[in-house]
Amino acid sequence: MPAKIFSIEAREVGGARFALNYKHAGRSGIQRISCDLSQAGLLQLVLFAEALSLHQRFGRPEAPDLSTDGLIISFDAARGDLNVQRQAGYSKQTARLAVEVFLSGMAEMTDLCITGAETSKHGPALKRLLADTAAPEGLAQDLGQDEADLAMHQLREIAFLLLVQDTSARKSGLARKLRGKKSQDQARSAVNALVLELAAELVAVSACVPSGDPGTPLERRAGC
Repeated sequence: MPAKIFSIEAREVGGARFALNYKHAGRSGIQRISCDLSQAGLLQLVLFAEALSLHQRFGRPEAPDLSTDGLIISFDAARGDLNVQRQAGYSKQTARLAVEVFLSGMAEMTDLCITGAETSKHGPALKRLLADTAAPEGLAQDLGQDEADLAMHQLREIAFLLLVQDTSARKSGLARKLRGKKSQDQARSAVNALVLELAAELVAVSACVPSGDPGTPLERRAGC
């Protein structure tokens, strides 16, 4: 059931409308999967897309799954595409979607979420800290400088979205560190640690070794 058309449009009130037209085997005409994503659901979809992009480009054999707002998307390593499922009550629809089509369609949503994050209360401070984060040791050696720069750009984007989400929560420990003059070094250490965790999860580099903590940074923070 390959997809024919994939689109996603932001809504003025927040969130987005996900739509996928596909041909169902054994049925005439074009079927449609559609889903209204909440603002939180859109963020999860953007994080999924960014993580998938890194997985695809830098050689991790596995890829994260997504489940949000009745939408379930998983990467099928055997076929090299995405399985999209929409569950609404007792009704279930399933279609397949090419990874490159999905990532191309998500680019605008990624930019939208990052722009929104930049205007958040702690966005500017987090951007400054992330700009100073060093690449994991051995990244350029394993990937080459150009690919390492691209990987770090995407890792910083993912970290930025996760950190803005973290600092927006009530009683956020990181937000408290960012506000305190004496705790700036602690905030910097927390930001650096997240980038290293994400590199270990998403980039196949010999120097990036997962810590062994339960769950990945995306799973713990964003539910992906």
